[in-house]
Amino acid sequence: MSSTNKTIQQKIEELNQMLAWFDSDDFSIEAAMEKYKLAEAQASEIESDLNGYKNEINVIKQRFDTEA
Repeated sequence: MSSTNKTIQQKIEELNQMLAWFDSDDFSIEAAMEKYKLAEAQASEIESDLNGYKNEINVIKQRFDTEA
């Protein structure tokens, strides 16, 4: 899991805010690359968190299947 204390939902909301900037009046080509890199890192962190949960679910499922 991520080292931050934010929930996946909070991270998704932040990512959505980052992406909304690209459609806003504040958009500038000079800032676009940096904003893109931040959004990409946030998306990667969300994906990592979700993969961690998926692994935990699979472990629990395997335990349940062997006990049944």
